[in-house]
Amino acid sequence: MEKVLTVTFNPTVDAASEAEVVRPTHKIRTFDESFHPGGGGINVARVIHRLGGDVKALYASGGIMGNVLNHLLEDRGIQCIKISISGNTRVNNVIHERASGMEYRFVAEGPVMEETEWKAVVETTKELEWDWIVVSGSLPRNVPIDVYDMLIDIAHKRNARIVIDTSGDALKHVLQKGGLTLVKPSQGEFEACTGKTYNLTDDIAKAAQEYCLKGASDIITVTLGHQGAVLATKDKTLYLPSPHVRVISASGAGDSFVAGMVHGLAVGWEAEDAFRLATACGTAAVAEKGNGLCQLPNIKRLYNYLARKGKNAGSAPLSQE
Repeated sequence: MEKVLTVTFNPTVDAASEAEVVRPTHKIRTFDESFHPGGGGINVARVIHRLGGDVKALYASGGIMGNVLNHLLEDRGIQCIKISISGNTRVNNVIHERASGMEYRFVAEGPVMEETEWKAVVETTKELEWDWIVVSGSLPRNVPIDVYDMLIDIAHKRNARIVIDTSGDALKHVLQKGGLTLVKPSQGEFEACTGKTYNLTDDIAKAAQEYCLKGASDIITVTLGHQGAVLATKDKTLYLPSPHVRVISASGAGDSFVAGMVHGLAVGWEAEDAFRLATACGTAAVAEKGNGLCQLPNIKRLYNYLARKGKNAGSAPLSQE
């Protein structure tokens, strides 16, 4: 089993609760509060750990909430390397409205990160042993976009694999840089990156494959929300619709998907099987409250379902919601 290191520059303490109705001005009484360690790479590490993988989480934390984050990770038994920063770790809030079943997500900006601090994160990656590095989540203010270039170069020097999950200008940047093992944009993120709207799953899969052929990434997966996901490599494309589940929360679904994909590949699975595991993890995550992420019994059930369904669902119309 290969070693995985996740990197989270802008982690969070994720608070989740329920309310009867969300409305302005009035006090809103909340129930069933929970707190989880969060941020892209940390979520990925939580799921890989849950799947039995060899994973460590490298992250920056500061202030009182940074201490809370540290304790939340320790309680879950995840191997961690923390870089102390002067700024305060952010807090995100998810409120599930019982009356409508809708979810409200409040995402904080996070701290300004000093140059010495983000460079300490980069330098620490050089000191650790890993075969895979997963860089996921937003960059804090003051962290330059070419930090991705530094991490890609570090991975190449040790002949390791690098996964980047980002969006916006950062996604355009890393695809132009190239040399990645895996990137996972959502449909909206991919369409914003390419400046195009896709009407069929086959269209978006072929567009992703073009990036693979240009050397941007060995594998590109594009998640399509409730419609599933597509996988592209230089040699093939694949579409899997999501199994039907009761959707409770979208929090952490993309990170769970990345975790399943990376874990499958890290234990030696073919890309198609890792893709099924990723789809199972992402689907299982939406059936959990807040940032609880995917649970192992549901992952196994959904993976077995997808394995029975066969290899490729062909092409389907894409929603533009």
